[in-house]
Amino acid sequence: MAQRFSSGRYRTIYETSPRLKCMPGFLLALLLFGVPALADEAPENIPTNRAAGQQLEEASVEIVACRVGVGGVYKLGLWTPVKITLRSPREITGRLAVVVPDGFGNLCSYELTKVSLRGRGEEEVEVLVQIGQTLTSLEVRWKGEDGSNAAVTFRGKAMGNGEVPLVVPAHVPLFLWIGPGDLGRFFRDWTRRGNYWCQVTEVGRLPRNWLAYQSFRAVVLCTGDDARFIQELADSPQIVSALRHWVEAGGKIVFSGGTMVRPLLEKEGLLSWVAPGPVVGAITLRRTTGLESLVKATRPVILRRSDAPLVAQQFELEDGLITVREGNVPLVIRHGLGLGTVVAVTIDVSHRALVDWPQWDRFIAWLVGNEEASREEEASVAQSRTLMHYGYTDLAGQLRAALEVFPGVPFVPFAWVAGLTVLYLAIIGPLDYWLCGLLGKHRRWTWVTFPTLILLAGLVGMALASHKGNVPHVRQLVCVDIDLKDGQLRGNCWANMYSPRPAAYRAQLRTDIPANISMHDVKFGWLGIPGHGLGGMESPANVMLLPGAYVNEDGHVFQGLPVGQWVTRGLWAIWTGKLRDLPLDWQLRDRDGTLRGRIINRSAITLEDCVIVYGNWAYPVGTLEPGQVWEAGIGEDRRELRSWLNGQHVLFEGKGPHLQTHQQVQPYDQASRDVGYIMRMMGLYQAAGGKAYTQLSHEYWPSLDLTDAVLNGRAVLVGRMRPPGEAEAPWPEFGVTLDNGENPVSMRWSNDVFWRFILPVLRSPGETSAMQTASPEKNNS
Repeated sequence: MAQRFSSGRYRTIYETSPRLKCMPGFLLALLLFGVPALADEAPENIPTNRAAGQQLEEASVEIVACRVGVGGVYKLGLWTPVKITLRSPREITGRLAVVVPDGFGNLCSYELTKVSLRGRGEEEVEVLVQIGQTLTSLEVRWKGEDGSNAAVTFRGKAMGNGEVPLVVPAHVPLFLWIGPGDLGRFFRDWTRRGNYWCQVTEVGRLPRNWLAYQSFRAVVLCTGDDARFIQELADSPQIVSALRHWVEAGGKIVFSGGTMVRPLLEKEGLLSWVAPGPVVGAITLRRTTGLESLVKATRPVILRRSDAPLVAQQFELEDGLITVREGNVPLVIRHGLGLGTVVAVTIDVSHRALVDWPQWDRFIAWLVGNEEASREEEASVAQSRTLMHYGYTDLAGQLRAALEVFPGVPFVPFAWVAGLTVLYLAIIGPLDYWLCGLLGKHRRWTWVTFPTLILLAGLVGMALASHKGNVPHVRQLVCVDIDLKDGQLRGNCWANMYSPRPAAYRAQLRTDIPANISMHDVKFGWLGIPGHGLGGMESPANVMLLPGAYVNEDGHVFQGLPVGQWVTRGLWAIWTGKLRDLPLDWQLRDRDGTLRGRIINRSAITLEDCVIVYGNWAYPVGTLEPGQVWEAGIGEDRRELRSWLNGQHVLFEGKGPHLQTHQQVQPYDQASRDVGYIMRMMGLYQAAGGKAYTQLSHEYWPSLDLTDAVLNGRAVLVGRMRPPGEAEAPWPEFGVTLDNGENPVSMRWSNDVFWRFILPVLRSPGETSAMQTASPEKNNS
């Protein structure tokens, strides 16, 4: 179901040869200072060398089993559920911790500070963790309020209840199929093509926290007409609620079911949110030419007499766009739910006739938005760029690199380091040899010149390093997304912390927000780097720097976060909430595929560099001051969306009858450190051409891409908040304090805040499929 990747040890022990003890001082000054040093203080050492199932001591709570990931799969760097099975003979309350490696190879203990067991046999507790490297083992610890302790180290198959959990790199797409049936043969074939799929056939094995779905680009929920599976869904409201919350926070779900699931789709049903409207009936299909033409199939769908009827459920559309029809019968309807997308398929995609159809996999790929770009487009883009490697393969890595640029902290390019290293070797080698030859025949003066040159080089390196300053810095980026239809809010905050000295910090998300925002479900973790580059989560060079583990308490606070001298540490927080008073008033409508209407800024903030995206067009707005009105009318300045994103323009060559025109695309700048440029591409990744254009994946945070919102017939307004000057910005920030927690660390801040609004657009009843032409999925089909 998912490809296995080579694993690495958490610890690497280097034994230094006596000959290496005379390491040149200049190299030490330039390179060693950039290597993370040991923190001044470290939390209690947590050993990891006990066998699976071995208890630390006799305890009233027994740690029975654990299961990592969803469907036996986990993704590096993202929140992953670990389900722990505990057994207690009596009621008890305590702390539960799961210890796993982070992206740098250090151990992090994720602790739930208050876990209550009812003492009724085996109970399952779900803990969210971030796994930064391939797991070879994990440790689970229990500490009761009555003083009881237990600890177990799980290895291999013990981490997955009989199956070794499989790891998927952060830059690789991952999809989840929820439903009955054995589709393993398809998933294995898709995995060989780089599309990683996993399947969950039992509802009880699904996570209960919405963040656990963060690893998946899309989820397919296919109930079929399986009575057992449908009943399990009906009996699991908490699990279904977590799935809905994930969609509202920006996820994408494809739903398909048979006639037996209809009661759950009714107005008060548990799955009413996936339906584009009330169910009004069903129609039996005799042909499927709409599906066949969609994927350009060479063979039709064959319906046998022994097959169950292929039934298409009919909905009274309240909000949705019909993207596939069979005559007048809608087959695929997509609509927005909060910040996310629901693709409702009115037929059962697990029907025997469709599963045996040779083009079924292409149809599923189209539904989840994973179609491959045309080879012609990839070739044309590849010819216009020079192959370079920047140490990252995902847009998240480029964003992390941009956040490592700190105002006032000089950056020394690697070319300078390499050049000075060569110069240093030339001085202590050939130049020293020639100089000693002038001073004496036997060159005994080298006993004086050699250590002198090393000392001078070290002093020069220390003098250059002193320009880095002695004040910690934090470079921060906040992105707030708001769905103006129901006030759904999602926030992401990324920060890079630079420390001039080795220390163990206490870090947490400090929030200062207006009263009209209710903020909940906050999760605070570390920020990893996808790929094999230096510091990447797949890099074999990452080694454990501390003998123990630092602590993440309830996903809110880091205790003892280690940061080396002149080293950066990436942090990341995500939260959701509700907005009671909307900051914008709007009246927007569609007229022949263009936007008409106006937007009024009712908030107290000023938005700069604003642009509105709708359909195939981008409308530059500029600055939107408080109280200012923007109107879209006839003759309004606009640009074709893809041309605005990739700088496509027309070139004219020749004159007269020899005049020729051709289009040229401006290559994406993978080396850019402009956070606005990077955020624009992350926000409209698929609309710009995806990986075919950027040559970088967007799988670490695919929910940041709002292309699906545009395809749902919504308008998207993006703006950058103007700095408030001397007044403190009333929006989420990272607050970093020392490990002792006495006083905040004096540090410098550099903040960027982006606001993105999803606005409903009125359409006439006959325009339910007007947005189909804007879909890159259809253009690539």
